[in-house]
Amino acid sequence: MNIRRFIRLNIRHTIGYALFSLAAFIVFLYLLFPREEIKARIIYEIERDTATEIKTSGDQWVFPLGLTFKGIEFTKKEDKSYLLAHIDRLALEIPVKSIISFSPVSTLTADIYGGSARGLLTLRGNNRIIQANWTNVDLSRIERLKEIPAELVGRISGDLVLRLMNNIPEGQVRLLIKDGKLSKVKVMGFTFPDLPIEELQGLIDIKGDTLSLKDVHFKNNDLKGTIKGDIQLRSETGSGGLNISIRFTVGEKMKKEYQGLLSFIERSKDREGYYTLQIKGDLRKPTVSWGQI
Repeated sequence: MNIRRFIRLNIRHTIGYALFSLAAFIVFLYLLFPREEIKARIIYEIERDTATEIKTSGDQWVFPLGLTFKGIEFTKKEDKSYLLAHIDRLALEIPVKSIISFSPVSTLTADIYGGSARGLLTLRGNNRIIQANWTNVDLSRIERLKEIPAELVGRISGDLVLRLMNNIPEGQVRLLIKDGKLSKVKVMGFTFPDLPIEELQGLIDIKGDTLSLKDVHFKNNDLKGTIKGDIQLRSETGSGGLNISIRFTVGEKMKKEYQGLLSFIERSKDREGYYTLQIKGDLRKPTVSWGQI
């Protein structure tokens, strides 16, 4: 019997054996996989690299090697009453091919602040890299934004690349806000009416607790401008600080509505017709001044 005839007569048995072996491998891998150890390791790694403490309301393993956390809360280790962030659902997929090939890359999906996110997590020693994009996140629900001396509402989409090295996050965020609103802004004791934002977009650099606004533009039908500077979020040494410059120009409607205020700050207007507002100092009680940069 030649080899071709042997293969032809036994092909069904060969395929069946191969499929059985593959199925057995997957089943035993699933049954013997150290789920609890991996779950504890994931939480430990995140806590270690972000200096946070994590609590979850539940978790579930999904066939073959997926893990879903629900109701995740991130708090400061030094102050557990200070909520850093909340994620409704976070799913981590550990591909079988990643285990077989010892690849350090996993995929993430999340439901967060009324929106959704998807990304890749790369683990390489003490170096953690997160690449993600998100859509329709509700700004009014983000805990860290509640610290700024104003109220910002709207839906935000964007993407980020973030590296966590020795507990220090570093990376860049690109964002887009549409149909938003800025309110409860006070300048020299005067509270501005709600300010609609048709569009705000730009880049923000992240390094530790510092957010650096590099190229942020905003506009509506009667206002446009740019924002640049640094925001120091709350740290172990204090409540954080601001060093922000807002350069803007207004249309005819706002000129009439705020004629008194605009005449008072006329000295801050440059030759192109833009005003400059500078906000500095403590994050909760900053000082405001007008003038060209």
